[in-house]
Amino acid sequence: MVISLLAVCAALAGLAYVLGRRLASVQQRLATRQEQFSVLAHEIKTPLALISATTEILLLEKPGPLSGDQRAFLHEIDQSTARILLLADNILTESKLQAGVFVPSFARTDIRDVVREVWRSMRRLAEQRQQRIELDYPSMMDDVNIDASLMRQAITNLVQNAIKNTSPGGVVTLRAFQNEREVVVAVWDDGSGMNPAVRKQVFQRFVSHSGGSGLGLTIVETIAKLHGGTVRVDTTLGKGAAFLLALPRTDR
Repeated sequence: MVISLLAVCAALAGLAYVLGRRLASVQQRLATRQEQFSVLAHEIKTPLALISATTEILLLEKPGPLSGDQRAFLHEIDQSTARILLLADNILTESKLQAGVFVPSFARTDIRDVVREVWRSMRRLAEQRQQRIELDYPSMMDDVNIDASLMRQAITNLVQNAIKNTSPGGVVTLRAFQNEREVVVAVWDDGSGMNPAVRKQVFQRFVSHSGGSGLGLTIVETIAKLHGGTVRVDTTLGKGAAFLLALPRTDR
C-alpha cells in the first residue's frame, strides 16, 4: 500500500513537472508571438508615416496644382493611410499590454491639451467625409494623472469610431467636462446607433459591427481601466451613440 502511494505521488510529481514545462513553453510562445506583432507594427508604421507625409505635401500642391481626380485619389490614399496607421498603433499597444511589458508614464496633464491635439489630427479625416468635428470644453479644468500618449490614442480611437459611424455631412462632437468626482471626455456621433445586443458586445476584442478590426474600442476600455477610469456608451438605435471616457479627478 505504501509502495503504491509512493508510486502515485511520484507519478503526480512527474505529471506536474511535465505540465509545468508545457505551460512555460506555451507562455514563451505567446510572448514571442506578442513580440512579433510588436515588431510588425513598428515595421508597418515607418513606411506609412512616409506615405502620409508625402500625401500631405501633394495635397498642399507644393509640387504643383492638382486636378480634381488627382485630389480625390490623394484624399483616398490619405484616409486609408490614416486608418492603417491607427490600426498599427492599436496592434502595438495591444501587444505590449497583453505581454505585460508596457509601463505607463503618468503625469499631471491638462486633458484639454490632449483633446485639442486629437481634434486637430482628426479634422482632416472628417473633412474628407464632408463631416465636421465640434470641440467643446470649459475655460478651466482640473489636471488629471494620465499617460498622455495612451490617452491620446484612446480618444483618437473614439473619434475615429464616431467618424466611421456618422454619415457624410454629419457632425461628431468631442467634449471635455468635469463633475465632482470625474473628468470626462465624451464623443458623440449622429449615426445609426446600436441595439442592445450590439451594445453588449461593443468592447469585446475582435468584434466589430462597422467593418473595423474590433480592437479600437477594446483598447479604449483597457486604457481607461489602466487609469482607474471607465468608458461607457449611451446609445439608442437610430439616434447615434455617445462614448464617455471618465477619469478620476486628482484633486479629490
